[in-house]
Amino acid sequence: MAPNPIAEEARRLPSEPTSRWILATFAGAAVVWAAVFCWQVVVLPDTVAIRFDFSGEPTSRWDKWPAQILSAVLAAVMVAPALLVSRIVLRAPNLVSAPNSPWWTAAPRRLRRFERLIREDLYLLAAAALLLLAIGEAGITIAATSENGGMPVVILVAMIVPMAGLIAVVVRMVGGGGRYDRQPDLDDG
Repeated sequence: MAPNPIAEEARRLPSEPTSRWILATFAGAAVVWAAVFCWQVVVLPDTVAIRFDFSGEPTSRWDKWPAQILSAVLAAVMVAPALLVSRIVLRAPNLVSAPNSPWWTAAPRRLRRFERLIREDLYLLAAAALLLLAIGEAGITIAATSENGGMPVVILVAMIVPMAGLIAVVVRMVGGGGRYDRQPDLDDG
């Protein structure tokens, strides 16, 4: 890949800090997921239901440890892009597709801001995904430790909140709300 002088100069600029509320949201979601994971390690029986129909009745069972490993792998897969992908913006900006990409990648200060916007959106995406996973895992744990073995419908309903968060972040990333519109303070490059 040929060197990109704009990207090279952008990498020399100071990094724009991630908004505190976004970092707090991401950290909070990670703590919630980790707490649910630890709770599961302590209380889950050897075999657990991992899939349920819309009424909350189990449809599939797994052994505890493969289910735990799957949860950890899913969490890592959801968090990895938030931690790694924004770095690609400063290494190979032409690989990133977003609204107004040509404008954002045409000047070093713009590219540095673009990297922050993408980083923040990926943190929010990871937070919503972790919360969705945590709610699902909490439901699995509640079902596994209940007498009837079913998942409470309230858990299924609660999953709507992080799903809405995922959708909102995706809409924001594809241009909804103008987040990736040209920014007048960066018109000079």
